[in-house]
Amino acid sequence: MRNANSLKSAKEATRFRRGYTTPARLREDIKAAHRTRPWRTAAAALTDQAVVIAACVTAGWLLIAEPLIGAPLALIAAVLTGRQLRALENLVHEGSHFNWSRKHRALNDALAIALAAFPTGAQLSGYRESHLRHHGAFGTDEDPDLQRYRELSLEAIDRTRAGAFARELLRRLPAYQRTWWRDSIQASPAIAFLPVAWAAVFVLAPAWALAGAPAGLAAAAVWLVGFAAALPVLRFIAESSEHVYQGSDTVFDATISNLGIVQRALFHPHNDGYHTVHHMWPGVPHHRLAWLHRRLMQGDPEYAARLRRRTGVLMTPVRGGARVTPTEERTR
Repeated sequence: MRNANSLKSAKEATRFRRGYTTPARLREDIKAAHRTRPWRTAAAALTDQAVVIAACVTAGWLLIAEPLIGAPLALIAAVLTGRQLRALENLVHEGSHFNWSRKHRALNDALAIALAAFPTGAQLSGYRESHLRHHGAFGTDEDPDLQRYRELSLEAIDRTRAGAFARELLRRLPAYQRTWWRDSIQASPAIAFLPVAWAAVFVLAPAWALAGAPAGLAAAAVWLVGFAAALPVLRFIAESSEHVYQGSDTVFDATISNLGIVQRALFHPHNDGYHTVHHMWPGVPHHRLAWLHRRLMQGDPEYAARLRRRTGVLMTPVRGGARVTPTEERTR
């Protein structure tokens, strides 16, 4: 028992401090921001799925009917598919924090599994265990994100030029993807391959029924490129941009918010880019993160001055000075 207590004390001593005190005048706003709306998150997930289906089926049909037009559109559709699957992964993340429905946890898990985990091959329970360790043991050897950052030297990626950034990402991508698949398959081989079944039912079958077998197979190929190629790249860029552990000793200082238009639109769907707000209050659902960020920017000078942010993928994180843009002002 003494050894166990000693280990726990050592872990507590090395874990990063939160590093931020919630302003008393904003506590009611923060409390209100924790309200979950399962119908809204379910609608977001169904929209993500619908976009994937429409993009793949349309591209598959055009690849057969008008190859010269269909080929470039198929590439766009594959990237869009990867982006929407990344959005669904973000909603699995929401489920791990019970941000679909906090009062009805069985409903939270049922919706997150059926509408977000199934199409992406994620195991909600396994992801929850790993991700909550990231939050609870942040900055320790038990933090799975820190393990990945160290293993792949993510903080050493050269962001000075687009070409150098792309080369270093591609050099690390195979090891990153092997780790991802290893963890997914070890957690549950059957669940890891459920996206294939999802694509067969919702992409291949509709395209086949509408335009014949060649179109169905073409639509499935577009989905496969999106799932197996575009999604890992988008996920890797997003995950490699979320933290700077070196030189930091608090969660606030080690967390980066990625607030550029391209970042929020392509790499960090569903307000995933507001990562500092998420780490300070993990129970705030995706549809309230941008609102809470704005309230903090306007109402707390410390948050506005200390926030570490990027507004471009290649940008070195800077502190403070961020203006609430018209695009952010319209975000709800």
